[in-house]
Amino acid sequence: MLAAFPHITKLIGIITVSMLMTHGVSDPERRTKVRVAGDSEVVISGTTNVNQFTCRYNLEEMELPIRLVYDDKKEHILFNNASLQLANDCFDCGGRAINKDFKELLQTESHPQVEMKLLYVDPPQKENSKVGVGMEIIIAGVSRRYNAVLDCNVDNKISVNGVLELKLSDFNLQPPKKMMGMIKVDDEIMVRLAIKMSEV
Repeated sequence: MLAAFPHITKLIGIITVSMLMTHGVSDPERRTKVRVAGDSEVVISGTTNVNQFTCRYNLEEMELPIRLVYDDKKEHILFNNASLQLANDCFDCGGRAINKDFKELLQTESHPQVEMKLLYVDPPQKENSKVGVGMEIIIAGVSRRYNAVLDCNVDNKISVNGVLELKLSDFNLQPPKKMMGMIKVDDEIMVRLAIKMSEV
């Protein structure tokens, strides 16, 4: 029947192709850019057999926005290139000597930065500000994956807060020995995140 109306047949074909291009084979990835606020914090802390140490990262050094590529059509929101690169030289542990020790611990000469990659985020629930997060952390060239639960609030900015528990031995790190080995750094360290981001 439609063969008698070739212009209608052609129109249906065009609509079908357009629908396939729009819904069937389109790229599911979404792209955006975010800027990290200067008052954000990444803090690495730990203890020794005699005291404790806290090293804060100066996020004011991060002027360029971070490009995000993600897919929100799956069980998790998957990220392809969400990476936070932290130069070891920008950590401040409170003094020149401990800053030097911290950079030595992270093997800064051969691996000048710590990298934190966001792999996935569970879709946030209205009644709960906590979200499951998958991360990859690279220190001294060694990569480890972690699953964590972080607080996430969305207002004018996106705020992410939480603590990750790591072990130096997971990254094959050997703390420098002080006072002929009498001062020893404990294996467990804490990474506290307080990140504020806004879309640009």
